[in-house]
Amino acid sequence: MTEDTLHLDPFAAAAPRLRSLAYRMLGSYSDAEDVVQDAWLRWSATAAEDIRVPEAFLTTMVGRIALDRLRAARRAREAYFGAWLPEPVAPAADDAELPGDASVGFLVLLERLTPEQRAVYVLREAMELDYARIAEILAKTEAGCRQLMRRAKDALGGAARAAVDLATARRVADAFARFSLARDYAQIVALMADDAVLTADGGGMAKSAINPIYGPDRIARFFIGVQNKLKGALDFRSAVINGRPALVTTRDGALHGAMSFEIVDGRIANLYWVVNPQKLGHVAA
Repeated sequence: MTEDTLHLDPFAAAAPRLRSLAYRMLGSYSDAEDVVQDAWLRWSATAAEDIRVPEAFLTTMVGRIALDRLRAARRAREAYFGAWLPEPVAPAADDAELPGDASVGFLVLLERLTPEQRAVYVLREAMELDYARIAEILAKTEAGCRQLMRRAKDALGGAARAAVDLATARRVADAFARFSLARDYAQIVALMADDAVLTADGGGMAKSAINPIYGPDRIARFFIGVQNKLKGALDFRSAVINGRPALVTTRDGALHGAMSFEIVDGRIANLYWVVNPQKLGHVAA
């Protein structure tokens, strides 16, 4: 077995899990891929005899690289034009690699956390590591990591793991598409929770609502206004985004945006619409 094989085989086996870790920490699949590529360059430059447990070594490396990037990204997001939403992933049907349970709504909730809180939360909840390993990865004490986890849970308010009925979510998403195309105000309103919120992300690169839109009435009027303005050019297609039933929007047949939903008690509580073209690289039209 060559030195290259000794490096490549363990890395290839761990890559999907590493990418999942980085994506949950950063909310950007493109950045997650960059983190994994950076990890590969460092990994390939490390002598095989210096690596005792490859997966543990790689998890530590990716966790630290992603945390550094997250700190820098937080500063950049403060200057982002309008609302910032995570980068959606809606793979083609033949793409087996999905981001699992990292729904857009879940990633939005994680934005409430500090970088260190988010790192501990993801490593503990999503990657299922014990506090000893998390402390090693983050170069902190176990007690410090437990405290960060408590603060993260307090900040999330227990909302990050709400159960999802996928069949109901599919039905509601498709109904929203149908009623929006029909410009049916009453039916759109009926799909919405009383405190529903629409958050759109154009990033200054595409026209969208700059601020969140609150309430069924305003959300319904917004989508009817969009349809009227675009004169029927906007269409909706069923999709799976971040492992959840969702919609892809097209304009004159070309990819326009990715729309994700948070469904509570059969109604839309949150609607996330990413139309920034720079964030649609991992969405299949």
